[in-house]
Amino acid sequence: MNSRRKLFHMINKFSYFGLRAGSSGLTAIELMITLAVFAIMASLAAPPMQNLITNYRERTAINQLTGYVRLARSEAITRSAYVSLCGSSDGKSCDGDLKEGWLVFQDANGDGLYQNASDTLIRSGSLGMGERYFTDANGAATASPLIYSRDGSRRGGEIQWLFCFSADAKHQRQLSVNAAGYLKVEKVAVLGCN
Repeated sequence: MNSRRKLFHMINKFSYFGLRAGSSGLTAIELMITLAVFAIMASLAAPPMQNLITNYRERTAINQLTGYVRLARSEAITRSAYVSLCGSSDGKSCDGDLKEGWLVFQDANGDGLYQNASDTLIRSGSLGMGERYFTDANGAATASPLIYSRDGSRRGGEIQWLFCFSADAKHQRQLSVNAAGYLKVEKVAVLGCN
């Protein structure tokens, strides 16, 4: 019984960290060592974390745009009418600038240009985050509109759009829609975006 009492007294006398039970806080040296270890760990984790954030933004933006492309196709089939997706920097007219935003609308005459009087706006959207670069397959900064026919096929044949999310990117996302209206997204290597 006496040895048990001594053991209990020893446990109460010293804490887990080697400090006396009655003392509180850390010494300056212990605090400096802890902060140094934390700083080293943070500096090692920062570059991979930045890549993770960039990849997440890329995937989110492309998924958002592909959702609108799929919406345009399904609305064309559902409404049995031409439905277009065009680039729009102001959210009110088609100017081919997909990096700023886009419009999805029922296109009365199938020309790919949004006219308030005859066309019905279905939805508008934008990426709204960070630096991004856009080109079509020919390297032009503006894109021709994506027009779906009543049967869901792409009017005007195949189209390709390329997206980069930084000037020094090593990869870009290529969004392709074939003549049948089917969508494909892939990652392609590049030397840089402009």
